[in-house]
Formats: sequence, structure tokens, C-alpha cells
Amino acid sequence: MLVTGASGLIGAGCAMAYAREGANVVAVDREPSAFDGSRTLSLSTDLTEDGAIPAIFDAAEERFGPVSVVAHCAAAHGRMPFLELTPQRIDEVLAINVKSTLLLGSTAGGRMVQHGIAGSIVTLTSISGVVSHAESVVYEASKGAVTMATKGMANALAPFGIRVNAVGPGVMIKPQEIGERRDPLDTTPFERTRIPLRRLGTPAEIAEAVLFLSSDAASYTTGSVLYADGGALAVWANHEEEEVA
Repeated sequence: MLVTGASGLIGAGCAMAYAREGANVVAVDREPSAFDGSRTLSLSTDLTEDGAIPAIFDAAEERFGPVSVVAHCAAAHGRMPFLELTPQRIDEVLAINVKSTLLLGSTAGGRMVQHGIAGSIVTLTSISGVVSHAESVVYEASKGAVTMATKGMANALAPFGIRVNAVGPGVMIKPQEIGERRDPLDTTPFERTRIPLRRLGTPAEIAEAVLFLSSDAASYTTGSVLYADGGALAVWANHEEEEVA
């Protein structure tokens, strides 16, 4: 199993979920990950550098053999007022969110075809690829592109038995709040009006969705997006209860 963005919360969650299932895990990130062991290979790599992605697969194959599952969790985030956008910021976001998704999918698919593996690729899109925010225009554009890239890759790789799907996280809990006990009745106006389950998501819940799509349990699923968002997309425009603070 190859996981990008493995030092981030969602990527780390995916790597741990795969490891828990007994898989060999190749954990990739710009920053060194905390994963280490006989069944784990940690690689510090910038996916946007020329030749970086093929080199990842070379290292993975040398250590564990051909890669059968890829979870692409690496992403560029951050808000910027639309009227202050710079070419550099646009290039940075699109390079990691879109370009690396396409190149990683192409490389992974090519290696799977070469080795005769009917594998699985899971990308990370977002509800931000469907709904908008005035200060996240580039991020939203990139995630919309990831969604369509996922569908296109699924179409291109289906003849080889390779499945490509995406998970679309909703609004996530803040890192410092992970593991905190919380009164179920203590909800914010945002949660009450925008999220039917009335709480934010956790990295572990996104990892479980990724694990499902990459497993044999989803053997007839390809070109799909699983939105793990607490139902947010179903009621995103609902303001009937109270104004969001």
C-alpha cells in the first residue's frame, strides 16, 4: 500500500488503517513520517519535483514488490482572498492537488498494468469541489479537477481491472481537538444548520472510507466519490434554523 501525505492527519490515518490490516505500507510525504518498522517504508519526497513519482514506485517495488493500492492524500490547503491571488499561489495548489494526482495515477496505473495487477487507486477530493467559499477559490477549483480526474482515470484504467475512486471529506475537526471528550448536545450553530450529524468529521473516519474503497468490499465500485461529510452536501444551503455565526 502506498500512501502520500502520510505525515498529515488523514494520510497518517490511512497509513495506520492499512498497517492495522497487516499490509506493507509505503508512507510518502515532504516531511519525514513517524512510520517505521519491518513492514513500513517512509520516504521524504516532494511529489512536484521531476522524476519524484517514478522514484517512489521504484523504491516501493525494491522493498515490498509491486504496489497494488494507492491512497493519494497529499494536498495543498490554505485560503487567500480572491482579489489577492498570485500566479505562484495558483501554481503551488494546482501542482500538488491536480498535477500530482494525474501523474501519480498514470504511474501507478502503468506499473499495475506492467505487473498484471488489478489494483485500486483512491484520491482525496473534498466537498469544496462542489460548494464554494470566497477565499478558497483555487483550492475548490483544484478539488473539482481531482473529482473529474478520478472519473477519467477510472474510465481509462477499467479495461485493466484497476479501480479508481475518491473520498470527499467534509469539514474536519481541528487537530488540537482530536481525542477530546465532548458533550453531544454542545454543538455550534454551524454544526446545527449545516451538518445533519451535528458534528465535525475525524481523520479516522476518512481513513475508514479510503480503506473501504481500496478493499475488495468495493470490488464493483469505480469512478465514484464517497462523500464522508456528515450529510453536509445534502443540506448545505439550509439556513432555516438559525444564522451561522
